[in-house]
Amino acid sequence: MVSTVPQNDPASSAPGFWAKPEWGDIVVALDGTQESRGALIWAAGLASITGSRIRLVHALISRHSPALGNQESIRSRLQVQGRRLLRSARSELFGIDPGIVVDSILTDDPIASALGALSHTADLVVIGGRASGPIRDIVFGRNATRIVTASTCPVLVWRAQPRDAAPNSPVVVGVDRSESCTRAIDAAFWYADALDVPLTALHVRSPHERPAPEESAPEQMRTLHWLGGRVAAAASAHPAVVVHLHVLEASAEHELRLASASAHLLVVGSRGHGPWAAPILGSIGRSLVHASGGPILVVR
Repeated sequence: MVSTVPQNDPASSAPGFWAKPEWGDIVVALDGTQESRGALIWAAGLASITGSRIRLVHALISRHSPALGNQESIRSRLQVQGRRLLRSARSELFGIDPGIVVDSILTDDPIASALGALSHTADLVVIGGRASGPIRDIVFGRNATRIVTASTCPVLVWRAQPRDAAPNSPVVVGVDRSESCTRAIDAAFWYADALDVPLTALHVRSPHERPAPEESAPEQMRTLHWLGGRVAAAASAHPAVVVHLHVLEASAEHELRLASASAHLLVVGSRGHGPWAAPILGSIGRSLVHASGGPILVVR
């Protein structure tokens, strides 16, 4: 069932992090791939809007790389390559917006540990996501979920949208009753407002919770009314955002992955109740983090 948020919904201003007037650091992980370059460009656009500093991070080794040990020649070569990558990224940022303040970090720590430490003082961590596939999912999926788990601030996993994605494709937020979802709703409205695109609030009910046929329509209306109330405060704080409410009875993983393929951004909380009642390391969260159809933001 689909609806829009009524204009007369009672609401208060959306509180918290996403309502603050100024941002601090956006941390961007670089590994030389096209995906990390896409993440860098996306972060640059956001930094231009928020006035954030960008901190570029490159790890000499990853958790899946062999230890360098005493192979100083290898280490020296990796350092040279890492510094070259960071310099190139700084130059690209300067070309996008000369006003962005940039610093860079070359670290010996595994990337998840380095980003986790930096997340304590950052407003956002941005990483590039590989295309999905059995081997890629095993390698990148584990590393991505480690990064999400280690970070104390929101994490954005960037993936290119499909070539046929509409320029006004919506920000999609998965809605449940959890506290992290409340923060995800605030984030989704902030991004929809900043990007000047509509927002889709999606609540998925498990098929086994389906009511009796005679109760189906009234139950859907009650759920739709609840969903409207769930996003009302954020909608009031961002009145320019066009909001659509969707209530579905299906697999949450399937519907969120399907929605991500045509969304500007998929936003989810890091922990939920209901259809995806698990921390982000649960099967649904892990699937969304490393196999979404476009960018996904995980909000704590």
